[in-house]
Order: sequence, then C-alpha cells, then structure tokens
Amino acid sequence: MYRRKAEGAFIRSRRRWMEEGEQNTAYFFRLERQNAKNNSIQKLNIDGNVTDNPKNIANYCSDFYTKLYESKYCEETSNLFLQSLTDTKVIEPDLKEFCDKPLLLHEVISAIEHLKLNKSPGTDGLTSEFYKTFSEQLSPFLLHLFLESLNNNFLPPTLTQGLITLIPKPKKDLLLIDNWRPICLLNNDYKILALIFAERLKKVLDNIIDETQSGFMKNRHISNNIRLVLDLIDYSDYCPDESFILFLDFYKAFDTIEHNFILHAIEKFGFGPFFRGAVKTMYAGGNCSIKLHAGTFPRFLLKRGVRQGCPISPYLFLPCTQLLTDSIKLSSLKGISIADHTVTISQLADDTTLFLKDHSQVPLAINLINNFSAASGLCLNIKKCELFALKHCDVLSICNIPVKESITYLGITFSKDKKARCQLNFDPIINKTQTKLNQWLQRDLSLRGRVLLTKAEGISRLTYAALSLNVDKKVLKTIDKMLFNFIWRNKNHYIKKTVVMNTYDKGGLNFLDFCTLNNTFKINWLRHFIKNPTSIWNFIPNYIFSKLGGINFLLFCNYNVQKIPIKLSSFHKQMLLSWSLIYKHNFSPHRYYIWNNKDITYRHKSLFYPSWFNQNILLVHQLFNSNGALMSHEEFCFKYSIKIPKTEFNFVLKAIPKCIITLFKSSSLQSPTLLPIDPTKIEIGQICFSSSRNTNRRIRSLFQKDVVSIPYVVSFWNNLVYHLEWKKIWNLPAKYFLTNKVKEISFKLIHKFYPTKLYLQRFKEDIDVACSFCQEYPEDAVHLFWSCPFSTTLWSKVCHFISAHIDPDFRLYLENIMFGITHCPSHKKEQLYLINLLLFLCKWHIHKSKVTNHTPHFSIFINEFKQYIKTIRNSDNKNAIKTLDLCISFNIYA
Repeated sequence: MYRRKAEGAFIRSRRRWMEEGEQNTAYFFRLERQNAKNNSIQKLNIDGNVTDNPKNIANYCSDFYTKLYESKYCEETSNLFLQSLTDTKVIEPDLKEFCDKPLLLHEVISAIEHLKLNKSPGTDGLTSEFYKTFSEQLSPFLLHLFLESLNNNFLPPTLTQGLITLIPKPKKDLLLIDNWRPICLLNNDYKILALIFAERLKKVLDNIIDETQSGFMKNRHISNNIRLVLDLIDYSDYCPDESFILFLDFYKAFDTIEHNFILHAIEKFGFGPFFRGAVKTMYAGGNCSIKLHAGTFPRFLLKRGVRQGCPISPYLFLPCTQLLTDSIKLSSLKGISIADHTVTISQLADDTTLFLKDHSQVPLAINLINNFSAASGLCLNIKKCELFALKHCDVLSICNIPVKESITYLGITFSKDKKARCQLNFDPIINKTQTKLNQWLQRDLSLRGRVLLTKAEGISRLTYAALSLNVDKKVLKTIDKMLFNFIWRNKNHYIKKTVVMNTYDKGGLNFLDFCTLNNTFKINWLRHFIKNPTSIWNFIPNYIFSKLGGINFLLFCNYNVQKIPIKLSSFHKQMLLSWSLIYKHNFSPHRYYIWNNKDITYRHKSLFYPSWFNQNILLVHQLFNSNGALMSHEEFCFKYSIKIPKTEFNFVLKAIPKCIITLFKSSSLQSPTLLPIDPTKIEIGQICFSSSRNTNRRIRSLFQKDVVSIPYVVSFWNNLVYHLEWKKIWNLPAKYFLTNKVKEISFKLIHKFYPTKLYLQRFKEDIDVACSFCQEYPEDAVHLFWSCPFSTTLWSKVCHFISAHIDPDFRLYLENIMFGITHCPSHKKEQLYLINLLLFLCKWHIHKSKVTNHTPHFSIFINEFKQYIKTIRNSDNKNAIKTLDLCISFNIYA
C-alpha cells in the first residue's frame, strides 16, 4: 500500500514538473524562495531590551496595536479644517447617483470574479476558489445578506473579523515593531462587499483626485513622481530661487486615518447617504487578532485606520489625501517656479513631496501639515522627513529636518552627482540579482529555464529603476554580461548572443538583452510624454524641448545628442538616442532641416533660432534662390518678410557643409517640401505611440531587427540536407508535452554544440574521445546518436516498433533524428505526431545513457515510454491529451 502511494506521489510530482517546471509559474519560482521564518517576528526590542520570549512579544504586539488603532478624533478640529476648504471638487450628480444605487446581483457576481486566486483565506477558511466555483449558487444569498446588513447598519460578526499578519519592511531594523507592516487577512464574503463599492468608487476618483496623486489611480504611474523630482534636480539652473524639496513621512498613515474623517471627506466630495452609510457599516465594529509565531492572540477593535488588505481601503484613503492637496493650494505656501509654472506638491498615496521656493517656506509647510494631521489623525514623523536643496546649501537642517545631499525616495536614490546616480541605484540591484542567479545555478536547469530566470529574477528587478533613470553604457554592459553568462552557467558561450535573442521559431531562445529593453522603456516614456506634454509630470521637459522647436519637430531632425545646443539631462539624451536608433533619416536635399542638424554646426553645436523657426523657415532649401545659389541677406529678408541680424544670417550660411551647397547647385530646384511634423503619423510612430496591448513587444522588435542574426547552422545544414523547413523544425518541440531538458537535446544537436567527447576536446585537449558506448570510434554527434553499434541496434528496434504499431511503411534516416519529420501526406499526420514523439524520447534515452555511463537498451526505453504515458495520463495539457488519445487510437501502452 505504501509503495503504491509513493509511486502515485512520484507520478504526480513528475507531472507537475512537466506542467509547471521551468515555466512562468509560482510553483517554479518558489523553489529558491527563502525560508518563511524571516517573515515572522522571532525577536523584538521592547523598551530597549531585546527578547525572544513568545509571550512577551505577543503581549507587547497586542498592546502596541490596540493603542495604535485607538481613536483620537476631535470633531471640532476636523470641522474647522474642512470648513476652511472652499474650493473642493464635487462629483457630478450622475456619478453620485451611480454610487448610491442599490446593490445588484451582477455586481456580486462580478466581485466574485475579481477575487484573486491562490490567496490565503480569512478566519472562516473559505477560499476565493470556493466562491468562484459556486458563484451562481452563492450570489443571490450574498446579495440578500449585503442588503440586509446595509439596511440594519451592521455586518454579521464574521464579516467584521480580520487576522493581522506582520510583514517585514525591506532594509529595516526588524527588532523594532514600527518596521513591520500589518496586513489584514479578511474573509472573502467581506471582500466581495468591499469590492462592489471599490469598483464604484474607482470610476469616480478621476473626477475629484488631482493629477498630482499617482497612487492607486488607473493610468498613473510611480515613475511620474520620480521623473518630476529628477527633472527639478537636472534642470535646477532654470529655477530662479534657492528651492527645496521636502519629503514627508506620516507615521503609519493607513493605520491612523480616522474613520469619521473618511466619512466627512467623502461627504465633502458630494457622495450620497447610501454610499456613506455603506462605508460606515463596513468599518463599524471591525476587529482583528494578530498572527504571530506562537499563535494568535485576543481580538481588539479597529477604531481608526483602513485595513491593508481590504479592497476599498486604498480608494477611501485617496479623498483624504486630496483634502491635504486642496489645503495647500488654498494656502500662501510658495512652490518652486520653473519653466513658466509653479509646482507645489506630488503624492503617491501617503508618500507626499512638497516643492518649496526657499527655506522660509519650510515652517509654513509643517504648520499646514500639522493642521491636516490634527483633523485627519495622520501624524507627521519629523524624524523621517528630509529636505533636498536644489542649489548649494550650507545649512545642515531646517526646523529639525535634515538637509541631505543624497536622498532615497520611492526606492530611488537621488543625488546631484549625475555620474554617481546610476551606480548608486543599479549596483545594489545588480549585486542582489547576481546572488539570486548564483543560487539558481545549483539546480540542473535547461537553457530555456535559465533564459526564463534572466527575465523573472534578473530583468524584473532592474526594470523599476530603468523606467525613470538613465542607464549608462557601463551598467548596461555589466547587466547584459551577467544575464548572458548565467544562461551558459558562467562557462563557454556556445551560441552567439544575437542568435539567442532570436525568437523560438527562428532558432533562438527569446532572450531579452537589457540594452534593448532599456531603449524600449525610453520610447515608452516618449509615448506617454507625447500624449500629454503639458501635464504636471511633463511640463519641464516640454519647456526644454520647446527651445528646440518642440518634441514633435526634434524627433524628425537629424540630430546628434552631443551637439544639441542646449543642456539636456542624461535621461532625455538617452531617450533621443533610443529614438534615433529606430527612426532612420533618408537624406534628401529638398527635405533637409537646418535646425538641430548634426551636420550644420557652429562651434561643434547644432543651430536653432526661434525667430526663424516661428516664421516656418526650416529647410536648407529655403536658403537658396531660383538660380541654385545661396541668398544674400537682403534677398532672404525680402522674400520671407522678416528682419534678422546679418551676423546671425552669416552664422547659418557658414555652418552649411560645402558638399550640401554643391549638391543644391547641381540639382534641379523645386519648391521646398515641408515634412508633416507629427511623429504619430509615420510608420515608426504608429508602432511606438499606439495604445495596443502588445506595443512593448513591437517597439522591442524595432530595436532587435538590426541586432538579431540567423544561426550559422542554417546555412551549414542547408548545404548537406535539401528542403529543410526551418520554421517547422524550430517549432516542432513546442507541439509536445515534454520537459525542456528533453527538447534541449534536439536544440543542441541542430546548433552543433551537443557535448560529445570530440566536441569537448576543443576546450580540453587531453580528453579521451572514444565513444561512451562502444569505446572504439571517436565520439561525435553522428556517431553517438546514429552510427554507434548500440545506437544502431536501438534505432533498429524502434523502427520495428513503429512499423508494428504506427506506420508499416516507416523508414528512418539520420536527418529524421537530427531535425524530426516535418512533412508527410495529410492522411498520416497522426502517425507523424507519434513518430516524432518517439524520436524525441529516444534521443533523450541515448543522452541519459551517456550521462549515467550505461549503454542504450530498447527494453529500458520502452519502460521509460510507459512511465511517460502514466505521468501525463491525468494532465489537462492539450498536448498531453492529444498524445494519450493517439496512443489509445494506435493501442500503444495507453
């Protein structure tokens, strides 16, 4: 009995690896996850003493969170603050009616569909999978329950209960209770109710939340907040004042916001009585227990705070932060003036940044925040607030807030030293990534598995910083080298990088090089910029680019980023460089711009004169008269009815290369053709600036098309074997339910780097090259897999098996073993499918025999095939189902 259970577990384990191993699955990525003990409190600093006593830790945590969630609300203070806000937005009547309408059955069903799978359930143990499975039966009951609860203004006890799990904050001292984030596990029936109102609220927020808030808002991104700060630092020369950036920190903001303040906030924005009543009901009587290493402990009431884990909590928090924005806008606080605008505040949920004209604004800002804190419950944590001076500052602190030269904000380190900024941000990530990849190297993974890990464990960690920062060449080279070395286990590279970058159907492994990806990120930034150049996030670069004719014009210019006549930040230079890699200038003398042209320079800088540009004088052609000669200053001013200094005119003419002048003299002159200045209309622009879901992939392909290369083995094999259908050959393994290791044998054979002894002799001269099986002939790929007596015997018996069970007319050739069989009569497609499967598995058997120092045997191969059929029997994979059906049809061990 035990043996049968063990065999069953073994088969299930193998099947799961085939289904989820080396795939983009949680099962695979969990293999190298660190022990979960780090996610529970083992020790704690209590009143200056470190203890590991579970009882003392439990009592301290319970007391800490009971006090944390105790309300300190003052109705009078809150009312005074709210009454001072005279310019708060109010939702439209139709949106108010939408939020106040009665609950409907389809909303309950939709909320159940939105429950996330594979998540820990609440205290009742009912998972989201349970609700999704029985959605049709449970929805009417839940609707009735919600309607009755809202009508009675209280929820059943299980809907009010939560279980707090403490999650450590990264890079913090975990001996301090403040550095653990309380995440609340809630029952799914409560989540369904909260999801219904969250979906209603989300559709309204765009009308009341300012653009300066990026947190939890659709189509708003954290990189906007980061780029705004970086633009202020990089273009600080355009700020006339000393200018400070104040980074605020609220102490446990989500846990201290007062419930009554939330209700008054949504009332201030015009939400109706039903919606406000529903919010009040959901938060009334809320209680939690804390889950610790030693168990759970007595419950306590949540008299303030929004539960982190509740679907509606972040969206209820945003109207409260908007009231802070409204308060600052109505105040006399002076922001940073730059690029004909004044910027005062940016927010990402509770992460608030104030932009101040000078040091005198700091105490005023703190006073405004304190007024908001007294009303809302949020408390400013002065110890963690920081100031950053855009200009030189000798003062070390202002109002007890330190003035820093380098600050970490939203996970990005900001520094005035632009050269060091890249290293400060990327070096720690690269080191962490290298450590993680080294851990994976201890596992015997396939090439495809390691390529997947370069994306999941490598690129995914680096993406966040690259979205907002310039990545210099040295860092790009280091990252790509690290990722590519990992693919080859830090050993010899057997295939060129440009081949590995190719797609599967072209003989590659779909490897993403970070340089291409970084260029894609920069084009993505450009895409969002062009859509809304005057937004709060883009007004600074829009002002800078306007000094060059605007971004639309600049993208069409034949520029060199090093010769552009104004100072650009490294990020914007890299963006322009990325564009120049995919937008190719087709030279024509009649469509040749004067401005921002790398060939038309004065003192090694391109030219741009706004007075000329505003008169639509853009092309070199416009400087020539009908005789093909350059105009005189008088001719030019008369023709275009403008007045420009003669010295300026002479600068332009002298900057034009002689070869261009000669070209115009020798060509027939026509009326100059002005190009349409709209990058979204050209072919490249339609790819880069579209809103389709696969835009990133299409942009990346633009950068890769001139980089990737066809494997050299294609021409090699074409000279030996006629009529090879390469696309079918490369795609053939994907048709079968096989592990990547099995598929990899064919990949290595075709690419000519299967590790036979003769091949390995290239890297180690003293190796014995005798065949692992027969010990008589040199071991190359053809001998090992075809002409060795042991392999020949195996193939002979496999052919006999195929003739007896699948296709009596079957004949096997060497090319079939190398490439598979890709063409046959249409009535034999089913036979072909099974034959190719046997060829894959037989090559795997030969490989395993070599590795384990055994000779291949047909009887062992057949047992392995039977085991394979057992393994895939209960799989839902479509290729596994097809294989089983065909095995049954042909009566092969099924």
